[in-house]
Amino acid sequence: MFERILVGYDASPAARRACTAASEIAAKFGSVLTVIVVRPPGRTGADPYLESLVPVGETGAALDAVIEEVRTRAVSRGAARVDSVLLQGEVPGALLEWLAANPQELVVVGSRGLSRGRRLLLGSVSAELVQKAPCPVLVVRASPDRRPGARTAPE
Repeated sequence: MFERILVGYDASPAARRACTAASEIAAKFGSVLTVIVVRPPGRTGADPYLESLVPVGETGAALDAVIEEVRTRAVSRGAARVDSVLLQGEVPGALLEWLAANPQELVVVGSRGLSRGRRLLLGSVSAELVQKAPCPVLVVRASPDRRPGARTAPE
């Protein structure tokens, strides 16, 4: 059913959760999982190998180490293969362009749970992918305690 799965990764907690979900789905269906990282525009000529060594996220781990961790986890759980792709540009456009050339059966992305105002100012990668992607999109929400304005249940 899901032979090819794409997961977007930006080193955020929501992206890590999306990678976990995508890995579990890939394992269940024996899928090929592609982890895509989109770097900001304007860094033309950067060596992809050097880019992979740049620390990302809160942990400061290098991108290649993070991708290797995702790869190891997914393959050990049963994914057929895990590939990684490094793109450059605006995130939604770069992902949609890649999807047009590399069809997938499922896209998995994290959602930071931005407020309506921040979504209007910053845009929402997940919302744009849901609207424009040529395949189903699974949006993995941030954990309940990390969503802005999230209410906790009374004890």
